[in-house]
Amino acid sequence: MNWRIGWLAGTAWMLAAALTAGEGETPTALTLLQRSGKRIPWADAFKIPSPHFLVTTNTNEKLAKEVSQALEQQFQEMFTRFRLGKPPKEQLAVLIFAERAEFMKYRADHGMRDSEHTVGHFDPTRKEIVLFWSDDPEDVLSTLYHEVTHYVTSLFAPRGNMPLWVDEGLAVYFETAQFKNGKLTTGQVPYGRLLHLQEAVKKREYHSLAQLMKMVDYDRYDLLAYAQGWSVVYYFAKNNLAHGFGLYLEEIKNGRDHVQAFKKAFNGATPEQLEQAWKTWVLTLEMQSARGWYERGLALWYEDKNDDALAACDEALKLDAKFSKAKHLKGRLLYELHRPADALEVLEAACKEDPTDPRSFFGLARVHEALALAGDKRGSETAQEQAYLKALNLRPDYADAMGLLAWLYATAEDPKLRKIKDAIPLAERAVELDPTAEVLDTLAECYHQNGQQAEAVATIKKAIALKPPNIEYFREQLAKFQAGK
Repeated sequence: MNWRIGWLAGTAWMLAAALTAGEGETPTALTLLQRSGKRIPWADAFKIPSPHFLVTTNTNEKLAKEVSQALEQQFQEMFTRFRLGKPPKEQLAVLIFAERAEFMKYRADHGMRDSEHTVGHFDPTRKEIVLFWSDDPEDVLSTLYHEVTHYVTSLFAPRGNMPLWVDEGLAVYFETAQFKNGKLTTGQVPYGRLLHLQEAVKKREYHSLAQLMKMVDYDRYDLLAYAQGWSVVYYFAKNNLAHGFGLYLEEIKNGRDHVQAFKKAFNGATPEQLEQAWKTWVLTLEMQSARGWYERGLALWYEDKNDDALAACDEALKLDAKFSKAKHLKGRLLYELHRPADALEVLEAACKEDPTDPRSFFGLARVHEALALAGDKRGSETAQEQAYLKALNLRPDYADAMGLLAWLYATAEDPKLRKIKDAIPLAERAVELDPTAEVLDTLAECYHQNGQQAEAVATIKKAIALKPPNIEYFREQLAKFQAGK
């Protein structure tokens, strides 16, 4: 099976007092499947209006109300602390879909290209922010605060006129916001980005401030530019330069050249003259955050630097031995570094420490699969099934776990685990939740194993139409299904 590894973050916020894995007998796959289908139709979505936003979501009403309160507080701070003019009278639409499939359909209906990494977007033409409630609530809310910042800066000055470092720097400044007990707290240091920046400054591999301020586009992989944009905004906010920063923005709004605007706002100073003080200040910021090391590890993993990412996870766990996200990432990295036995130890510990997080059990299932394929007796198909069921017990709509359990039931060597009648509805629901080429391949394989060759061929053709990068595998599947082998 050709499958992207879905080690998604937990959903404790959504699952409040969820069923605890290991507590009593784990329900069967079909019982869990019945839970996953209970969704609020979009037509019945909750709508929470506020002075500047209209939040619509088919997740739950509590989430809608909290998002509405948080956004109003962010909005107020942006117009007061950063002097971004007068708030508009109209409301911005914020749509939060419960499922990725709903989000993808909405994007497709409005002519937008989809990406598996897209969690949300701000559409300045339609004046709306659209997201889906992924498996990581923190990621969704971070994206939301980030996109609302772009909305506000677009009101202040046309997007093409607002300097990119300001636009993205402010967005990163607000993306770390935390909403708790009815209050939004902003200005937290994004320690993962800080670590990246400090490494670059020490190695003299950063963008000069003059270069940064001239950039009109960031490469999506240039995470350093985002970190630097944030650091300059934060530097101004923390070093009694906020007034000058406000004047700079006013000059930009009035159409003045960016370089001249900077000189006028900062009494003739240039970015080059401020650079040394900025660098010194950046290096004085202390990094004693387990979350920061975890975030740095995550960024290094995105860059395919798995050994460095693993070292970052170890640093996080030195500061907080029970920081579950770092432990889960470490387990994943060990798995990808072909060290399943080490990954097994890490993930088993994670499951014991926090038996309410579905991703731990999902990762454990993948490790048992790898061990079994390597002939290691610590891995088995039965252990895989139990881990997937525990993940689904915690999150019944966990599409990755659902799809892989369906694959196991359709292809297991153990006759007792060959449950094709269970596999098909599981795979069909997984396609509803996450209609990627890989999930369609799972459904096609299930149809094939059940002798439904016409359905298998039709489904794999849908997968091929999505033009997956490893398309030869899918073509081989098509040939197999057409031959009825």
